[in-house]
Amino acid sequence: MDEATFAGIKRYVGFDARTSATLRSVAPRIASAIPAIIDDFYATIEGDPDARVAITGGKEQIARLKHSLEAWLRSSLDGPHDATWVARRERIGLVHVRVGLQQRFMLTAMARIRTGLIQALHVVDPSQSAARADAERALHQLLDVELAVMLDAYHSYLSEGIRSHERLATIGQLAASVGHELRNPLGIIESSLYLAQQRLKKLDVVDPQLEKHHHKIQKQIGQCSTIIKNLLDLARDRPPRRKAQLLHPLLLRVTEDLALDTKLVFDLDEDLQVDVDEDDFGHLMSNLIGNASEAMAGGGTVTVRAARRGAGTELTVTDEGPGVPSNIRDRIFDALFTTKARGTGLGLALCRRIVRAHSGELELISSGKGACFRLWFPDSPAEPASSPGS
Repeated sequence: MDEATFAGIKRYVGFDARTSATLRSVAPRIASAIPAIIDDFYATIEGDPDARVAITGGKEQIARLKHSLEAWLRSSLDGPHDATWVARRERIGLVHVRVGLQQRFMLTAMARIRTGLIQALHVVDPSQSAARADAERALHQLLDVELAVMLDAYHSYLSEGIRSHERLATIGQLAASVGHELRNPLGIIESSLYLAQQRLKKLDVVDPQLEKHHHKIQKQIGQCSTIIKNLLDLARDRPPRRKAQLLHPLLLRVTEDLALDTKLVFDLDEDLQVDVDEDDFGHLMSNLIGNASEAMAGGGTVTVRAARRGAGTELTVTDEGPGVPSNIRDRIFDALFTTKARGTGLGLALCRRIVRAHSGELELISSGKGACFRLWFPDSPAEPASSPGS
């Protein structure tokens, strides 16, 4: 959300410097009520079968979320209510989208928090004074702004999703019509090259210059085949065939054929598992590790770290290259967007599609140096147990 939009929202609800000052004065008076408000918030989520599907990590995740909600409430009251503050609220809204929390639950959850804060204010200040009325108005203005920012995050994410699906639909139509047409001539070129090489061997002709050009042709055929495969993979809508398996040997299989000019390091427990489609995971990691290696132009280390997080497995792929410029960070997962002179713009778009098909998370996160991509794959949901008496 840009500054002008944020300023317009605050102006519309009457949120100003006086509101911020009132909220700061209210914060210590209602601080003791915040834990009860948070407990009520998550008890309501856990009690609703449609809402609790967003909680995949059990009690450990709820404990972390409670801590985050408390920090959010305190920062909401304390401020400062500036660009950094609104950016954090946007990230919260995006997390809600990614975990599948429907907008109606976000709206009703905010209503419960609103009710809890107003009730807490009434307890500490039961009078009908003008000061309490100002405090109550400030709380309403705060939560109205919070809600507007989070809803804007929903809108932005879903709008981008629609645009992305439209691009992918166009690519799918292109792939279906062009992929078959290109595979046939590529197959003929490849078989003809093979026959020519066999003929030269039979004639006992050794020509290093000719062999060099044969190698170039073979390499270009491989690149064309990869582009066609990426197009078709990006356009397909096959659900992943997921299976829980040991991560370390899976990574070794994925990377054994990668021609990397850099050092590759794995930092993970030998018994760590991941619940993924092996082919999709291989394509995903090949893209990310290959990109990381290319970014360092032959020098440095690509590090893959992994650990359990909640009810799933988290991985990071980090390089020591120049990193991703801030002005394109929001576009790198768009289909057909690339900064490479000979890139197709399909690799990261395909990575995002694979992760989303697994109901996982993929994002570019801040790191001290280079680029760092964070992935999270949830465990496959367990089969629902039979209800008592069924």
